[in-house]
Amino acid sequence: MTETSFKSKWANWKFVAFIIILIAIFIKFYVIKERDENAPVTVEIDLNEVAFRSQKEVAAILGTGKLVNYYKDAKAGCEKCPEVTYRDGKVKIIFIENIADRITLNKLSGYAFENRVILGILNLKENIEPTFEDARMKQWENYGKYTQISAFSSKGQIDYIMVKSKAE
Repeated sequence: MTETSFKSKWANWKFVAFIIILIAIFIKFYVIKERDENAPVTVEIDLNEVAFRSQKEVAAILGTGKLVNYYKDAKAGCEKCPEVTYRDGKVKIIFIENIADRITLNKLSGYAFENRVILGILNLKENIEPTFEDARMKQWENYGKYTQISAFSSKGQIDYIMVKSKAE
């Protein structure tokens, strides 16, 4: 075996090893998506700043809203409650007894259907287990000062979140 042949084979092995390392790096960063349980969640709405507020106070936080309908619910004591959308329909609020009571967040399909993500979207810090949970819905009863928080999923992603602040 000549020295040139040995160098040629060694160069081929170095090239093969280099390609294998590049493939491993590609797989690590682009194929395997590890989920960090402590990764920050994007806050879509600070529930503590919006719930229980008047239309004027909510408009100061979310911007000008658009009246889309009037809501009627005898159980909630609502005869003609304004239903207002904000942020191009992403946030819908029904004002019952002149406060932001039923708050719905739409267009959330980019978020995983996980407890910490759902609560993080609302800027709620306490990671409490839901009182009801299945593949399509998670629900918290009496989470802090809120009567009910419900999240609904579609294909493993959040579809929308509905919060009942005071009324049942």
